[in-house]
Amino acid sequence: MGLFSSGRGPRGFDYTPRYYDPDADENKRLKRRMRARGRGRERRSSTSIVVTVGLLVLTLYLYLSL
Repeated sequence: MGLFSSGRGPRGFDYTPRYYDPDADENKRLKRRMRARGRGRERRSSTSIVVTVGLLVLTLYLYLSL
């Protein structure tokens, strides 16, 4: 337990390689891309657009009436 004794020599390295399946990796990548693409395709309902425009008009009316 000296000042410089802990840094002597290389550390041991134990690595057990896992099986890599490129087909499964490609399938996961494709699923991730399709899921991300599907989220952007959702359309807002027309009622939410009407409510948003109504709130905007109400806010402008209140702002200009002050």
